[in-house]
Amino acid sequence: MMYEFRVSEMAEEFGVHRNTIRNWINAGTLPAKEGPGRKYLMKFEDYQALCEKFGREPLIKPSSYVDLEKVQKYEESKGMPVPMELGYTEKTIYSDAEWADTCMTCGTCASACPIAGVDGLDPRKIVRMAVLGMEDELNEMNWPWKCTMCAKCENACPANVQIMALMRRLRGLRDRDLVPGPIHKGVVTCLERGNNLGIPKDDFVFLCEELGEELEEEGLTGFKTPIDKVGARVMVTVNSKEPFAEPDDMKYWWRIFHAAGESWTIPSENWEGVNWGLFSGDDESMKTVVGRLVDNMRRLKCEVLLLPE
Repeated sequence: MMYEFRVSEMAEEFGVHRNTIRNWINAGTLPAKEGPGRKYLMKFEDYQALCEKFGREPLIKPSSYVDLEKVQKYEESKGMPVPMELGYTEKTIYSDAEWADTCMTCGTCASACPIAGVDGLDPRKIVRMAVLGMEDELNEMNWPWKCTMCAKCENACPANVQIMALMRRLRGLRDRDLVPGPIHKGVVTCLERGNNLGIPKDDFVFLCEELGEELEEEGLTGFKTPIDKVGARVMVTVNSKEPFAEPDDMKYWWRIFHAAGESWTIPSENWEGVNWGLFSGDDESMKTVVGRLVDNMRRLKCEVLLLPE
């Protein structure tokens, strides 16, 4: 017996977010496969086991479902034609129907996209190509890399297609050696040196201290840039372009902190706040960069993380 359900229905039944159900399916915790009409199918006994695990009484009873094997045997005994089995190719681009299958091709996404038409870019076409399984074509084209990830297309979509998740997956499918140079170089540099532009630790610390001295001279009496201050409430990360090209911009934040009497600090290492692993679809690198920030938070015993983006 098979149990047919929608993600939203399962989420409501178990009192969790829809993304939790999707994560369970992707991780194999919930052994379900895509079915017709944005639904999923799973064995009824697996549904019962899930209910038992969470201490819930199943809302659906076995008597309300048809035993497909019995139906097939009956039809065969009566000489009825055996239904033809259609082949199904597992999608490697995406697994959640809301990433593409729910698209109505209305074009609202293209209307909202700020770069629609650049080199022919059209988010609607990207979604449709994904639906049609045109993985190779999407992997070779530059459209996913021109996307700014602003999410205006997704916010405008009346069908709530998860276009940003699809776009990240498309970027992640490309061989890292073929990722556009500056992005790939930034990820590698961040992994090796702690920030996207490879600014040495000593240079960064010296610059921050120098900026702090300038602020004191400008009227912030007693100001000193708090580097690696243990127990500060806020840990501030930095976009590496600022110390590299626009260091004075950092002082605007510091003036606000000083005026508010905020307790804050900047780590001397792994302070990069712009995770290019996220933008390039490189999940492993993204997790590494995030992990370093978490380590800094724990080391400095901070409560709040401030990101520059």
